[in-house]
Amino acid sequence: MGFEKQVLDVVAKVVENDRMASFFCGTLSVVCTAAEANRIARKLTKELNTRIQISEDGSYGYLFDFVA
Repeated sequence: MGFEKQVLDVVAKVVENDRMASFFCGTLSVVCTAAEANRIARKLTKELNTRIQISEDGSYGYLFDFVA
């Protein structure tokens, strides 16, 4: 299973809608609340063993960058 598919599956479990998330140039964009963004980050870190940097997208959600 591809990395992006795994990430989107985790996001769909948290926000209960996989259409609320998309990738652009390697950055994950999710329409969600701050609490959901924190849950997403914790789940991704745990399940995929990766580090994440979260930024607020000024209009509607959060951006997640995967750090090596």
